[in-house]
Amino acid sequence: MFQRLKRTWPLLLLWLDLIYSFILNIVASISLEQTPASQNNLPVSPDIAFSWLQVIANGGMVLTLSFAFSILLQLNRAVQQHQSWPMTPVRISALLIVLAFSLPAWWQWLWALWALAHGQMVVEWHNLRYLIVSILLLYPACLCLRLLWIRHRQHKNIDDSDNFIQPAGTQPPY
Repeated sequence: MFQRLKRTWPLLLLWLDLIYSFILNIVASISLEQTPASQNNLPVSPDIAFSWLQVIANGGMVLTLSFAFSILLQLNRAVQQHQSWPMTPVRISALLIVLAFSLPAWWQWLWALWALAHGQMVVEWHNLRYLIVSILLLYPACLCLRLLWIRHRQHKNIDDSDNFIQPAGTQPPY
């Protein structure tokens, strides 16, 4: 269990941050503070209706990413225990969601490093939570691709050992 936790703690921190952000979104939606009224004191739109649309969208994102992370954790467990893990369409979709969630962070960090190499200041230290999350966002794609590579090698080794032809007159050691 410690091995799995050692490999997946960044996922758990990202998941906790998603939950925390979702709770903050709910609290902001139910707060009684209204946006400033326009010059004629008529509201442009009912704030409560549109703020809850954002809560619903964020809740859907949290559920989708929670499901995708759980599939990634299942893959991690299967790879560590050398178990068969069939690639179903749902599992493939979940792993693609993990990659779609994490790969943009790689793109942004590459551009940030490029800008840093050219003397621009790219990291702001005033909000440490966002900096930590932006660094942790790099991990799910690495973990997903690494686990898929290991699973592919394990599956290939199993296939190679199944295709091994025994010489005539010998028994396999069962």
